[in-house]
Amino acid sequence: MTRIILTRHGQTLWNIEGRVQGSLDSPLTEKGILQARSLAVRLKDEGIEHIYSSDSLRAIGTAEEIRCELGLESLSTNPALREFAFGEWEGRIWQDLREVNPEVFKIWDSEPHLITTPGGENMGLVMERAWTFLQQIIALHPKETVCLVTHGLTLKMLVTKALGFEVHEWAKTPWQHNTALNIFEVVGDQWLPKLLGDCKHLDESNLN
Repeated sequence: MTRIILTRHGQTLWNIEGRVQGSLDSPLTEKGILQARSLAVRLKDEGIEHIYSSDSLRAIGTAEEIRCELGLESLSTNPALREFAFGEWEGRIWQDLREVNPEVFKIWDSEPHLITTPGGENMGLVMERAWTFLQQIIALHPKETVCLVTHGLTLKMLVTKALGFEVHEWAKTPWQHNTALNIFEVVGDQWLPKLLGDCKHLDESNLN
């Protein structure tokens, strides 16, 4: 059995500003750093042997808090764990995009899996690249416990796939708040969920 721990980075400045992040980056806020530290303390007794992170700085910063708390020597980064690439939307305010593209967002709000962002990705592509990488991690670390730090939509796609749903069934899985915790036990092709979208390490003032 391999244990896979999946989580999201802490709060960032662009999260607060309502900007599209995607493959661009934004620094962790003070709250985001505290969220990451709370997550790290919670993970201390989970027996994590390896940490992998998206190569975005907000994810690396979160993963570093975990690494330091656990006393691990290093962490690995990989672009396969990056957030959904929003292309031309990145860096812009979500609300501004909604006002300029009302017809696109009418679809995005109900069936986002049907949208490929201009110059960017769609949910199916994100699921495929992240899931392929996760399979490689399982093959590389059989019977070990591995933590992966990624992003909101990418994490949701991974959890959706792990629970046996297709990309268009994304709404059946929980939203992943900042530092949300998901734990799976993997036995062969079976993914057994032990924890989903959990934020009990955060108090209400530190949620989101």
